Amino acid sequence: MIEIDVTTYTDANDYALYRVPEVWLLKRNQLAIYGLEQSEYQLQATSHYFPDVDLQAMVAQCLETVRERGTGVAIRELRQRL
Repeated sequence: MIEIDVTTYTDANDYALYRVPEVWLLKRNQLAIYGLEQSEYQLQATSHYFPDVDLQAMVAQCLETVRERGTGVAIRELRQRL
């Protein structure tokens, strides 16, 4: 499941009721990845689903490309990297 939340405040534990196994939050251009451990989310360095992908670096690069060359270019380059 992917949800895009554009509110000013979201906490990973808001998803605990639904038992979402992993939550990614982008705040201040930084990606935080949380994994559900028992009934609470714990910050983790990598995604359980993409353990070999440096998601923080990928998001940072994508955001930089958006600023410098636009959204279309960023999406194309992201697709090529995946």
